[in-house]
Amino acid sequence: MKRLIVISLGLLALVACNKRGQEPVKPDYDLRIEPVITKVDATNFESGDAIGLTVTRASGAYATNQKMTYDGSTFNGGLKWYEEGADEATLAAYYPYAETVPTSFTVAADQSAGTSSSDFLAATKTGVLPTANAVAMVFQHKLSRLVIKVTNNAGYTIDAMTLKGAIPTAVIASDFTATVDDKAAAADIKAYPADATTLYAILPPQTVALVVTVNAAGKEMTQRLAEATLVAGKQYTINMIVNPADIQVVLSGDIENWGDGGEIPADDSTPAVQFEEKLSDGYFTYDNVRYDVVKLKDGKWWMAKNLRYVPAGFTVSSDLTAVTAGVFNPLVLNADGSAAQFSNDDAVVAAQGYLYQAEVALGKKVGDLKSVAEAEALEGAQGICPPGWHVPTLDDILDLVGKGAGVTTRTDAPYYDGANGSIAKLNEDGFNIAAYGAVSIQDNTKTSGTFMGRMAGYDHLCSSMMCGSTYAGVTYNTAGDATSGVKNLQFHGFMPMTNKATEAEYTINGTKVSYRIAGPLRCVRNAE
Repeated sequence: MKRLIVISLGLLALVACNKRGQEPVKPDYDLRIEPVITKVDATNFESGDAIGLTVTRASGAYATNQKMTYDGSTFNGGLKWYEEGADEATLAAYYPYAETVPTSFTVAADQSAGTSSSDFLAATKTGVLPTANAVAMVFQHKLSRLVIKVTNNAGYTIDAMTLKGAIPTAVIASDFTATVDDKAAAADIKAYPADATTLYAILPPQTVALVVTVNAAGKEMTQRLAEATLVAGKQYTINMIVNPADIQVVLSGDIENWGDGGEIPADDSTPAVQFEEKLSDGYFTYDNVRYDVVKLKDGKWWMAKNLRYVPAGFTVSSDLTAVTAGVFNPLVLNADGSAAQFSNDDAVVAAQGYLYQAEVALGKKVGDLKSVAEAEALEGAQGICPPGWHVPTLDDILDLVGKGAGVTTRTDAPYYDGANGSIAKLNEDGFNIAAYGAVSIQDNTKTSGTFMGRMAGYDHLCSSMMCGSTYAGVTYNTAGDATSGVKNLQFHGFMPMTNKATEAEYTINGTKVSYRIAGPLRCVRNAE
């Protein structure tokens, strides 16, 4: 939508004399602005709304960032015209008003109460002479707007709709052109529900693959959109279908009063992921799989089963030479107990979950991590855990079992028995942990993995390495030389060990896990 604003300019003097030789007239007019077209998401301006106006003459600025406040019918800032009535001026105005002419603008992260304060508009007009008549200026939207159209097949009341992955800050040029600030961090933007079927959100122009999250009826459903370029002054529609178990989302354009933004498809590679949390009943459902959860003596909720979610774009592998597969089938002992092997049996997968290489567990693809800084930034990442849960950090591990690799033992941890973390104590409280084996791939130069977990003399797998999110160490292709490139990264994870005579002696401590090792994943709930 373009907005037409009428500016009424008072005169102190029109000219010293005009072509007809008339004497100058000196009416004492205030500069007033009368809005003719309404705002984006309201029926009219509200009292107290303000714009900033700059008036520039050939001789310099006449008024800079003059605040003009709406009183219910017009904008008024008490500004009067200059006396030199034959001098042309350039008028530049923007909304919403700021104490200084903005060089950056950040949309609200929570737009659920309305998008008005996040809608940056501006207008410029040159060659303006002092006049008693109104001066019309066309205000243009400098950001992009999203309209979410909901088809609610489930009949749910939508509690919230959030857009994830977008940068909320724009750099504002002197001509009020807005471009995304690529140095700013991405943020979650909560949309404004205009009614039961329409929501709005405003974002800076940018190229982004948005993730749409819907909270309804105690469920959180997520859909990733294909990468799209949002253009200033354009508006795009997200057509969202809410079904009892999932959502479908398409991003398109062609909305009244804004420029046509074109059409952008949903990302077919990432289908909607259903998530429903029932902590009071001790479980959540994620991608149509139920997982038991338990609140342990560390005060945190933990999964009591290993994750068996396959992220979009991955195929579960049973090939030791597939060193970048990302996701592997679980391990079992073979018939005579002489070796470990993969199993794709549904019952085994349900009981043990899949084995994940660290980058995949942390929401990346194998090969994405190329530096220590990138690894450090993943501490506490959601990764492939459900919304509101994350891959365990070193603190999560130590708060639970007390002991880790190369760190000070927390002897007050609830499941530390004086020597090690105790599997028996954890399982008494419902953690249901065991040793599940792992696929050992020592570093990114290896072309084949080996099975970890089988120990002679035992009728079960005896060790495992489980995924964590806190960076633990690095080796380079040339020792000590970061410029030679990363050879291996390590994260702090769990290491269950069941190579003891009795279950009471089984241990679970923290350990450093090479990022190409594939191990099980237990997610922990974010702190409230």
